[in-house]
Amino acid sequence: MRSYVSLLARIAVVGGVLWLGWVWGHAETASLKAEAERALYENNEQISELSTQIQRLELQLAEAKAKNKVDDLVADSDAELKALVTKKIARGVAPAQIMQVIQDLGVPGNCRELGKHQIAVATPVYGGPESQLTLFDGGLNLFVEGEADKKSAREIPWFDPKLPVSVRMAFLNGQKIVKGTLPFEAVIPAEDWLLLLEFSKSDLHGYLSGRVSSCTMR
Repeated sequence: MRSYVSLLARIAVVGGVLWLGWVWGHAETASLKAEAERALYENNEQISELSTQIQRLELQLAEAKAKNKVDDLVADSDAELKALVTKKIARGVAPAQIMQVIQDLGVPGNCRELGKHQIAVATPVYGGPESQLTLFDGGLNLFVEGEADKKSAREIPWFDPKLPVSVRMAFLNGQKIVKGTLPFEAVIPAEDWLLLLEFSKSDLHGYLSGRVSSCTMR
């Protein structure tokens, strides 16, 4: 009888040790997983910030090149373009009309809707597969991020629509990140057409609505 009790006691001790080991291992795994998710989120934030800086620098470079082009025009280095504008004005075309035409260049026109999608907005609290959208057989991938709302939970997407939302767009020719407060638009140019993406509030909590259209450039 005593040996039987001793055996049970040993089994209980071994079982207790194994249970404590499992609890400790589970807690350690959860801690490592949370740390990995936090590191991944921070890396994505850094990538987003760097991409934004690159876009800003590219815009500044494009504006600098455009300014040089205008300076060349004023300095008579592009006499053909200046002569064309001068001729139009001489025939009664108002300078304001010419400026309006120039401003309309590159604006999307003759758009055809290709689809409308509901996309979950990832936050520091929630991140799931519904925050990613793949279109055109992988030709365009979207990932949407926002700021968590007070009602957010790890299992439920819920973001604050009053704060800016970031959309990372990966396509064949590169990557582009746009940020804005809903509603806002983004354009992906192609050779002689472009994709117009319109992001707006959705009736589904934690989601935004994304409409994709194919447009021609004026």
